[in-house]
Amino acid sequence: MYDIYDLVMWLPLVLLFVYWWHSSEQKRIAIAAARAYCKERNLQLLDETLLFDKFSLDRTWGKRRVLCRKYTFDYCLSGQDRHSGEIILDGYRVLRIIVQQGALDITEFGN
Repeated sequence: MYDIYDLVMWLPLVLLFVYWWHSSEQKRIAIAAARAYCKERNLQLLDETLLFDKFSLDRTWGKRRVLCRKYTFDYCLSGQDRHSGEIILDGYRVLRIIVQQGALDITEFGN
């Protein structure tokens, strides 16, 4: 039979696994959004990777503050330059994508 010590021992591992699973799903959504965004604007997504940058408090369209994940990615316009962009996610929703193409381009995604 299991006792409280077994639960205390397994709980951190289970929580770590759930966090990893949730994070990997969010990153998969962010990569798909970056690919689609770059394809729509004839940009080349470099390395096909995103890097987690930080957690931040951000505002949604409804003006409420939420804890978001910020990912960065690299893209190029002509194949010879390299620029950085960022994707901000609220859970499994993309809030905005920000890139610099001459002028700053911030694409907001509503509900």
